[in-house]
Amino acid sequence: MGKASVNAQKGRLYLLAKLPRRNGDGWTPQRIPTGLADTPANRKVAEKRRAHLQKSIDHDTFEWCDWVDTETKGVTWKRAIEALYKKRVVLGRTGQTTWDINYMGRLRQVDMTKVVTSRGMADFVCRWGVATCSYKEAYYLAKDICNLIAVPFPELQLPRYSKDALTDVPEDHEIIEWVQRADPELAWCMGMMATYGLRPHELDNCQFIDRKHRLKVPDETKTGFRTVVPFPADWVDLFELRSERRRIKTSTKAHSTSQWLSAHRLKLGFPYKPYSLRHAYAGRLWKFGGSHLDVFTAARLMGHTVAIHEKTYREWIQPHTIAIKAEEALERGLADLRDRQTKSLRENADFPADRPSRT
Repeated sequence: MGKASVNAQKGRLYLLAKLPRRNGDGWTPQRIPTGLADTPANRKVAEKRRAHLQKSIDHDTFEWCDWVDTETKGVTWKRAIEALYKKRVVLGRTGQTTWDINYMGRLRQVDMTKVVTSRGMADFVCRWGVATCSYKEAYYLAKDICNLIAVPFPELQLPRYSKDALTDVPEDHEIIEWVQRADPELAWCMGMMATYGLRPHELDNCQFIDRKHRLKVPDETKTGFRTVVPFPADWVDLFELRSERRRIKTSTKAHSTSQWLSAHRLKLGFPYKPYSLRHAYAGRLWKFGGSHLDVFTAARLMGHTVAIHEKTYREWIQPHTIAIKAEEALERGLADLRDRQTKSLRENADFPADRPSRT
């Protein structure tokens, strides 16, 4: 069928490809307007759409309704989501994987051809219970979209979902027991999450970088590049994590890792959600790190902000941790100052200043 391309005319960007006629009478080269000005940032957006268009052509799933707005007034969901993509992915710090899994997993449930309205936005958010994670994510996605396209945000209940209650987290002896009971691929995934505190989607592209078993989480993940250390380090050998028994992918879907983990942990009978293994890692950091571990370092190891870390794991963080760290730092500073003063006094005593001689 040929290759799709990005084409610019009169300062506007278009997708050019050989496409079926709308009356069904054969295929012919045609243009699809993107609604974007010809700028470097917009060309990145257009290239993403071109790749999606090429995929639909190659798999014979192209439908005109997916690419042309049927409403004439207002902003359609398709255009609104494109504006959100530009803000968060192209110009922002959101990774493509996060967009595909966390955002589009919910946004693709709307009718892309319909105009965005306050009522439609409320219907979208209220698909989920107010105390669920899905409601929380949909709520803030909706709020962002409304701000971008100047649609009044509906009056909705504030999300009540919180990760603060970390009551459903396995103990270390349970983790060891279940990992050793799992099949090799599942055992490797569970072991990596428990030993390094990884998110499910970070399992696909993480890499060992040295003999100390440090791990690199690449830029494509939710919070970008970071280096993680194993804790406890002996789990690397116990679970044979350097063997990298990664799962064999049977699907090209970006969200397949999380789904695969959920399905296989149910088959295994593991009574906790996979994400609980990440929480167990965080708890272990505070249990053994104590006042020697500062919040910033712990947050960086987990791959999120200090504010999110304190909110999520505050019941595990000793309230006086920061005070202890400050006291220890001040004591070290005072001790160094006293040492310098003592050294200076000794040097002056050994080498007194020249005195005038008596005549």
